[in-house]
Amino acid sequence: MNECFLFVNRISNIEYKFIINKKEKAIAKFKAQLLNKAEITLYAYDNLADYLYQKEPEKMAIRGELRESMQVEILEIHVLGDSFFK
Repeated sequence: MNECFLFVNRISNIEYKFIINKKEKAIAKFKAQLLNKAEITLYAYDNLADYLYQKEPEKMAIRGELRESMQVEILEIHVLGDSFFK
């Protein structure tokens, strides 16, 4: 497992979909920018996907697993205030 801890700023809309015939029931996917301006794709399943879709947070601290092609599966989310990114 490649665990990572990231501070991100969401730069795209959250794409939310239901999944049929899989272990997970829902997925949320979006693009985010790191503090060093690199862009990555983040995604979350089920309860975390529902939370992202409902709250649409802009700035977050993420604990996740690094996947291929600069994609990160979110395991934990902490919403941050604007002052953190100044």
